[in-house]
Amino acid sequence: MKKVLFVCVQNTCRSVMAESIFNSLAKEWKAESAGVEKADRLDDTAIEVIWKFGYSVDKERPRGLDEVNIEEYDFVVTVCSESCAAIPHKNVERWNIEDPKGKDIVIYERVFSEIEKRVKELLDRIED
Repeated sequence: MKKVLFVCVQNTCRSVMAESIFNSLAKEWKAESAGVEKADRLDDTAIEVIWKFGYSVDKERPRGLDEVNIEEYDFVVTVCSESCAAIPHKNVERWNIEDPKGKDIVIYERVFSEIEKRVKELLDRIED
C-alpha cells in the first residue's frame, strides 16, 4: 500500500486533521503524520473539530520526524510554513496552512475545511 506523510510543526493540529481526513477517504493509500518537533499531546480542540466534522482520530499521541523513516513514504505533504521548509524527500508538496493552535474554534473549523478540500484534491490526483 502506498503511503503519504503529513508534516506540521508539532503534530498536534493540522497534520492530525489531514491524516484523519485522508485515511477516512482514501482507498489505495494510507496516511500518517509527524511533526518537525513533537508535542506532549494532541490538541483537544483539533480533535473536537475532527469529530464534529464526522471523521475519526486513530492517533493517540504526537510523533516527531525522528520517529519515522521518511523514505518509507511515497509522498510528503507539509501543511505548515513555519519550520517545515527543509523536508529531505524527493516528493514534497507544501500547503502553507494557518496554525489554529490556541485560537478560536472558528479558526480551527476554517483550517479544517481548507485541509479537507486540499486532501480531496490530492486524492483526486493520486488515486484512480
